Amino acid sequence: MERTRKGVRRAALLCAFMLLAFSMAINAAGASANPAPQSGMISVESLERVASEYPNVPDEFLDAIEGEVEISVSLLKKLATAHSLPTQYFQRFIDDSFVFKMGNQFQYIPVDPSLSRHSYDWAFLDEWYGEKEYVVNQEERAVKVIDVSSYQGNIDWDAVKSGGVDYAFIRLGNRGYTKGALNLDKKFDRNMQRAAAAGVKVGVYFYSQAVSRAEAREEAAFVLDALRGYDLDLPVVFDIEGAQNRSYRTYGLSTQTKTDIVKAFCGEIEEAGYDVMYYSYCKFLIEQLDMSQLEQYDLWMAQYYEVPFFPYNFKIWQYDYKGSVDGISTPVDMNLMFLDYVPNAAG
Repeated sequence: MERTRKGVRRAALLCAFMLLAFSMAINAAGASANPAPQSGMISVESLERVASEYPNVPDEFLDAIEGEVEISVSLLKKLATAHSLPTQYFQRFIDDSFVFKMGNQFQYIPVDPSLSRHSYDWAFLDEWYGEKEYVVNQEERAVKVIDVSSYQGNIDWDAVKSGGVDYAFIRLGNRGYTKGALNLDKKFDRNMQRAAAAGVKVGVYFYSQAVSRAEAREEAAFVLDALRGYDLDLPVVFDIEGAQNRSYRTYGLSTQTKTDIVKAFCGEIEEAGYDVMYYSYCKFLIEQLDMSQLEQYDLWMAQYYEVPFFPYNFKIWQYDYKGSVDGISTPVDMNLMFLDYVPNAAG
């Protein structure tokens, strides 16, 4: 279904537009996708155009800028607070800082110029019935990948495959967030076996609650033991996330300790001969890890934005947690895996 639909759409595009018109459309899309200013001034036309993509931008804000040609970044920041602008809309116009909302105030975390950057151009980001695509010169440069666990119940992997999903990350297990026991995901073996039988290429992830390098190495050993007899097409992923409250055993760990935990797990997995990467969401990555110490490892980044803002290198973008996939009865995490990371990818 997925491949048939895309083929029809692209054939229609080719019939409808000449190459010059297509190029002009791409340039126009680029202006919309990347409107952050380089001069300290922002075009009001850009603010209004991008606002059409975010229905929760308040009319009062648009009324306040009506009639102006451009406004300064500093004025936009004041208006953002006064009119409580949606963070992801506001972020589209701020390129030197990550923007987060803290109550009624915005928090700005400067972009670190020392970290290596990705080269993705979000002018080529598209959406089709809620699913993201990254298509450059009419060629897919990213593929759809899902991640699943026992929360998705008994998955019909043949239906998943026929519905256009070729790649999946399967949860191998987790460490308990209070007592710290290591647990194999209840559907791990079933998912691994049936995904492989259906022809879906897989990787695995482990949700950590390690509080030390020793526990991270223990988690890695648990993962390696569970992988005996299985072949992987995608990496082993270390899933590290913030403590939701004081009951979590990882509450209060220092940035350096968390960074050391990632390095300890990834080092063990890499030494065993597997590809490895780590996963977390944007705010945790930039506030609670020292990413400068982790640049040797690939990153899978979660940010539920229409257009992502994360200038540092990453290979997979998790853009939604409530996707719909044939063969799965519950909401599913949806991701784009960029082509330079896809096994046996052409190009």
